[in-house]
Amino acid sequence: MKKTQEKILTNAIQLFNRKGVSNVRLQDIAANAGISAGNLSYHYKTKKDLMEAVLEFMTITFKEMSSKNMAFVEQNDYLSVIKNYLRFQIGHRFFYRDILEIISLAPEAKTIFEKQMQQVLSFTKNGMYLAIGKGLIHPEPHAGHYDFFAKNIWAILNSWLVEREVFGAEKMSLQKVMLAIWEFHYPYFTDKGKEIFVAVKKQLPKMIEEERAA
Repeated sequence: MKKTQEKILTNAIQLFNRKGVSNVRLQDIAANAGISAGNLSYHYKTKKDLMEAVLEFMTITFKEMSSKNMAFVEQNDYLSVIKNYLRFQIGHRFFYRDILEIISLAPEAKTIFEKQMQQVLSFTKNGMYLAIGKGLIHPEPHAGHYDFFAKNIWAILNSWLVEREVFGAEKMSLQKVMLAIWEFHYPYFTDKGKEIFVAVKKQLPKMIEEERAA
């Protein structure tokens, strides 16, 4: 990808996040990126063309994030897994907030949304099964239960973004949603797992402070 294209896409994402997809024109993106409207239209003639490129760019970022998260799971670093995904959501919040409008503009967004949802569900379930193998999580109480568990995690991950948009980042902070997700796991931990739960919970405020400082 050319540097100019990447510059256009990152600026488009920034404006979509701030103003909403419907409130951003190609001219606004060009101005924000510090290039001429003609230069932008050379790469992306229509908003549909631009959105398709943004979605592809976002998908690549999502795959990179997912790959890193698998390494964190292997290290029992569950807070980093949660944090990485939440940071991805914040950085691409327009996609979750404006998904119906995006689908009308670029229908392939529906497939991307569905695929991302399935990846999160699979990742959550696989993380649980891996933790079971390590003796940290109780085996599934009955077949299919962890399917519903994963779906509830997905619901939390999506609903918090709306609350953040409505009430602001302070009232719905990264720490609060990370704690909510971590607490949701608590009933499933074994005694060995609860030791990790307590240790991780203590690390959470420090992790968030380090994140803010960075």
